[in-house]
Amino acid sequence: MTKNNRKKAVAQAISTAVALGWVIMQVESAQAATFVVNNLNDSGVGSLRDTINIANSNDVVEFLLGSHPSTINLTSGAVAIAKNLTINGPGANLLTISGNNHFPVFDISAANVTFSGLAIAGNINAYNSSNLTFINSTINGDNLKIDNPTGKLTLINSTFKGKNSVNINANEVTVTNGSESEVRDLSNTGHVGNAGNLTISTGSLTISNGANINSEQTSSGSAGNLILKTDLLILRSGAIISPSAGGSNNFGGGGNITIDFPNGFIIAPPNESSAIAGDSNNSGAGGTVTITASGIIGTRVLEPSAIAAGSNNSGAGGNITLTTDILLLTRVPEPSAIAGSILACSLAWLAKRKQAAFHKAKI
Repeated sequence: MTKNNRKKAVAQAISTAVALGWVIMQVESAQAATFVVNNLNDSGVGSLRDTINIANSNDVVEFLLGSHPSTINLTSGAVAIAKNLTINGPGANLLTISGNNHFPVFDISAANVTFSGLAIAGNINAYNSSNLTFINSTINGDNLKIDNPTGKLTLINSTFKGKNSVNINANEVTVTNGSESEVRDLSNTGHVGNAGNLTISTGSLTISNGANINSEQTSSGSAGNLILKTDLLILRSGAIISPSAGGSNNFGGGGNITIDFPNGFIIAPPNESSAIAGDSNNSGAGGTVTITASGIIGTRVLEPSAIAAGSNNSGAGGNITLTTDILLLTRVPEPSAIAGSILACSLAWLAKRKQAAFHKAKI
């Protein structure tokens, strides 16, 4: 091999090695790494804030804090997240991340973040089309607020619980997987007074598989009001919307439900035991249910899929007012393909209808 050829071969080998190394580094960087939080302080090596800061997009954050319940108290503001992350806690009963009633817990921008096995005490802010998913987690506070106007919020076997009020603003909200999945404003035992309001503003709200949204008072006072502002409300498989008053010492009434989307639709297939109910379980009156929508399809004003405003004790039942262009209430004896066909045909007919005469139905 001549000297020039040797130089060319060496240069090519170096170039190939560099290129290969770059490719290897790219492959490695594409694989999610796991970073561990082992420091309960709000700063320093191994703290939550430090760990999130050094993690790369799509990485996983986990916790090594022992087997006893622990709390991370934030002292210098919300934890900022601007990358896609999965944050896996040891269980909501074992780890709480708290804003100390002074700060939001997380400030999330343009990121897809999944939280699992955590208790979060405080508000969460999200911007720029962030998508937030909570799995087996609880989020609670006195006046709980989730602000994510251009992104998605998904609760899977998770609970949002406010003691005075709950406000959720997101482009799309999904609550699913069992009775443990719920959005709740709760005034509990020992509290004299009414529960606060629960307000959800979203383009699409889906509640399914036994999940529920409620504003409940279990002591002395009325349930809070539940206000939904959405273009599409879908209730599936035992979904419940109910501001209710209950408990042995409660004399308050059921809360009011206001579902206000004059250009939107409610879809609740029959025989799936879903319900919109302003009930009182004691001597107070049932709450008022007021629904304004372009179309109400599939559900019926009887169980098992129901719109109700009753009192299960001595109080008077509440009023139900439906203001809608289209009211299709179907009764199908058994869950079957017939129910799906009715719903599909109703939706097809609705899609073809350009203009409908506006009418008001009061039940």
